[in-house]
Amino acid sequence: MSASVPASSRSIAVDSGVLVAAIDADDPDHKWARRVLTGLRGYFLTCEACITEAVHLVENHAPAVQRLGLLIDRMEVVSFGGSIWRAALDDVVRLSPQMDFADACIVSMVKNRRNAFALTLDRRDFATYRVPFACPDGDFYL
Repeated sequence: MSASVPASSRSIAVDSGVLVAAIDADDPDHKWARRVLTGLRGYFLTCEACITEAVHLVENHAPAVQRLGLLIDRMEVVSFGGSIWRAALDDVVRLSPQMDFADACIVSMVKNRRNAFALTLDRRDFATYRVPFACPDGDFYL
């Protein structure tokens, strides 16, 4: 992974499930997550909502949270402060109950960056969000 990539490179928005799978050797998607996070070239980013969700998914287990921190240190963390959070929240309302706030933030990052896609484990939901994404089942670019 590289956090300093030229602007012409693709942006890769990393969802919480991928963060967890990358640090949990027992996760069924661990090998895939490690392979794509080390093999893809681009500008990796995630957001505070995905970090919160990932910490919850590892049940606040200190060693897992430390591994998450080391992984996330290599990414840009996008904050949905100011008025940006409102558009993401509006998407949650529009697509309720399917979309959660973390997904809405990932979708927003993909839509607002050139040559961007989401890296997720959630094929079913992301297929309905109409943004390019990659998951263990393959790459899906609409």
